[in-house]
Order: sequence, then structure tokens, then C-alpha cells
Amino acid sequence: MPLENTSLQTHPVGEPNFPAPSRTPAWPVDTPGGRYYAEFDHSTPTTREGQLIFFAQFLKAGERWAHFLKSCPLTYSGNRGSAIVDVIGTIFLSILCGHWRYAHINAVRGDLLNPALLGMNKTVSEDTVRDAFKKMDEPEALNWLSEELQDSLAPVLSHQWILDVDCTVKPIYGHQEGAAIGYNPHKPGRPSHTYHSYFMANTRLCLGVEVHDGKQNAGKHGMPGLWSILEKFPRTHWPTFVRGDCGYGNEVILHEAEERGLPYLFKLRQTKLVQKLIIKMLQRTSQWVDAGDGWEVIEAELQLSGWTRKRRVVLVREVPAVAPVSGNGRRKKDVFFEGLKGSELWSETPAPWSGKIAVLVTSLNEVAFPALCMARLYRERGDAENVYDELKNQWGWGGYTSKRLGPCRIAALLVAVVYNWWHMYVRMHDANRHREAITSRPALLGGTARLLRHSGQRTVRVSLQHDKSDVIEAGILKVSRFLHEFEAIAEEWTRQQRWGVLLTYVLRRWLGGKWLWELPPNAQALLSG
Repeated sequence: MPLENTSLQTHPVGEPNFPAPSRTPAWPVDTPGGRYYAEFDHSTPTTREGQLIFFAQFLKAGERWAHFLKSCPLTYSGNRGSAIVDVIGTIFLSILCGHWRYAHINAVRGDLLNPALLGMNKTVSEDTVRDAFKKMDEPEALNWLSEELQDSLAPVLSHQWILDVDCTVKPIYGHQEGAAIGYNPHKPGRPSHTYHSYFMANTRLCLGVEVHDGKQNAGKHGMPGLWSILEKFPRTHWPTFVRGDCGYGNEVILHEAEERGLPYLFKLRQTKLVQKLIIKMLQRTSQWVDAGDGWEVIEAELQLSGWTRKRRVVLVREVPAVAPVSGNGRRKKDVFFEGLKGSELWSETPAPWSGKIAVLVTSLNEVAFPALCMARLYRERGDAENVYDELKNQWGWGGYTSKRLGPCRIAALLVAVVYNWWHMYVRMHDANRHREAITSRPALLGGTARLLRHSGQRTVRVSLQHDKSDVIEAGILKVSRFLHEFEAIAEEWTRQQRWGVLLTYVLRRWLGGKWLWELPPNAQALLSG
């Protein structure tokens, strides 16, 4: 009797009968290091993303995955439709691995271990995912994803925060809906989509994104989406102020923000009237105040021809003699003067000044926000450019492109959801700094794992192939044990309470010791420990 049949008959009653291993016979392989024997194993569940089990533990502790699937508007009729968890789970795994095309989904279809961690029965094909995006009602799908973004950030918004708004261009290489020739600085003449995005400053968390055609790149096209998001929250959850570049410093946006009582800090294009103000202010040499880091500021009032009222402006100029320089002797790039060229950002003013000057318009209170702090406040907006770089180049934002614009919008929001989840999880390991996906995924997601079954117990054996595997292992053990203890304590808590406590721990450095909401019983002891 074959050995396989004998082993199956020896299982006691009640223990599952797992199928016999499926392996090809081993054959000799001669290498420069000597002779080895190789074989293919098609039955043992194995994965390259071996540490997903710990990320899944985080999603389970915060009840984010279950709530996300419960609200999904995707439905199938009949018996041949795929399960919702299989479709959403497949695209989730693809995004988490850094993919940006539907064809890349095939790379996760051979994974037999990770899908089960998310409650999936199987992975589905790229065509199934693409058809699912087309099948979903676009307004319902966008509302579903937007609510997930906002619900996951709602506890944090009760504290003071700054809103960064910006727009980026996604070049299109095909015949997609909405592909239009608009502003495209890197590939002029190339059709594109525009992504209007909203971020929480200093946390690098995404609050929302809207995808428009290439011609709708002006800031005013993204503001209706922003107002719709903010109006869902009480005024106590609104930002301290909104911040943006020169694309937002126009009468339409300024007037809308003033009507809603939302303070703002934007940069102005250097039109003729703005340049006249610059020349006038340069003559007041004794009134310029040192703002540190090689910058000087002066405050004034300005009313442009298209404006309905006078507004507060702050001029910021570089002092070449004390401006910071890099190691090669060149001046460091600054957010004031990056991106556009010519008078839209700065101009070389006539004598007696030959440095760079930027003009900011703001409605912030002069007492709480004096001119001295304006240069620093606006320069910190440059961190939003880092978020764009990470989302576009490391998370495939703008990927999963299809001929219809609706699925592109759904994919962009879904990438933002996964990005936020992963970013929060990484913050559990390192609260002091942001770890981009190019380094955090190899460290906290990569590694070979194999599923072992014995006596009805399932064990995932992870092997790390990282230079700092000892540090990673210690961090994983600490976080996983915290989540295990959290699950034991939070058994009777509501979903909002569980997520509020987790966010308090995730953003502990940003909160500076403050608590999110009223903590449930035993939560303070858990966080203090």
C-alpha cells in the first residue's frame, strides 16, 4: 500500500484529512557549489509576503477589514459570481505588493497562504477585478471608499491639524476617457488625467482624491470635492487652515474659503500688481524681519484687480548671504521656488535686490499667526510633494488604468485606502518618522512563509531575508504581542472605541501624549504599558 494512503488512514476521528503532498520526484542539479537535488512542491501553502499575517492582525484588531467589506456596493446575481471578499481581497493584495497594472494581479494568484488570512477562498483573475470595477455603480463605489478614508481619520480630526491641497498629473498612453491635453510640465502635449488630492499635514495621511480629465488641472476644479468632504464633519473636525500653492491663490477659491470660515495660506502668482508691491516693499529695508534659515519677511495688504477686497499678504525673501547650502556649495532647493518657472513663482527683482521673493496670501489671525511664522508654515507644505512621490512611484497611484474614467477613480481611492492602512501599521513600529513603502514593504511585508498543519493547529513559519532581520523580528514580536493583548482587552469595545485606541497608539508622537476621545476601560493601562 502506498505511503500516502497509509498516512491518511492513521488520522484519528475528528481530525481533518488533508490531501497528500503533491511533489515531483527530486532530480540532481549540478552547480558551481556542488550537487543539489531539486523538486517542485505544489501543495504546501507558501508566500513571498510572509509577514502579511501581522498586518492582517492589525486590520482585525481595528475591525477595518470587516467593516470595509460590509459596506462594499459590489453585488453579483446567480451562483457563478465570485465572492466579494475574493474580488476585493485580490486587488488589495495586488496594491499592497506595489503593483500598478491589472496584469500584475497574476503575480498574487499563486499565493496559497495569504488569501486565507483575509478570509478569502481563492484569488480571482485580473479580468474579474476589472469587470468588478466596471460593474459597481460609480457614485456608490466612490462614496464607499471616501467614507472609509474619512471614517479611519475621523478620531484624529478632533485635534488641530492642517490640510494640504495639491494637484498632480498622470500621463495617459492610450485611448482612455478623460485623457485630454492640458498642463503637463514633464511631458508637454501628452494627454493626461489630473489627481486633486487632500492630505493631513505632518501625518502623510490621505483624506481624499478626485480624478478629472487633463484640462481640469486648475485648483478650482478640486475644491467642490474638498468642500463635500469637510461638510460631512462637524466644525470641530475642520482643519486649522488649508494650505496650497499658487494654483489656489485666486479670487474664486479665496472667496469660497472666506464664506465657509476656513482660514487659508496660499501663494500668489507674481503678476504685474504683485511685482509692483514687491518693488515697493523692497524699499522699506528696515522693516524686513529675520524669520530664520536665511529668510526675511514683511507684511502688507493687497487688492488685485480681480479681488473683491483687500487681503493680508506676507512677502518672504531669501538672504543669499545666509541661505542654507548643500555640501557641494549650491543652495538647497526650496518649496517656494520649485516646480514652475518664470514669474509664476518668483522673479529676479531689480536693484537693490537680486535674491528670490515669494508672496503669500492668508486669512490667518495676525496675533496667533504673525508674519514670522508664515515662511516656515508654507515651507512645510513641501512634505505633500513627498507623499505624491511615494503614492505615484511606490504605490502605483494612477495605475490600474482602463478605458472608462469611473474605474480609474475607484482604483485611485482604493490605493489611497490601502496606503493609509499600511502607513498606520508602519507607524506602530516607528512612531518617530515616516517609512516609505520602498523600505517598509521589504522590511515588514517581505519574507518567505510556509503554512504548517499539525494536530488541528495552523502555524505560519516565517523566514526573513533582510540584513536587519533581528531588529525586524524584535519589532514584529513587540507589535504582535501588543495587538494580542489589545484583542483580549477590547473584546467588549465598540468598533469606534477599538479604532480610537489603536490610532492613539499609532499617532502617539503626533498627538504628544493626548488621547483620542474618551478612552474605554483598561485602555490607558494598555497604552501606558
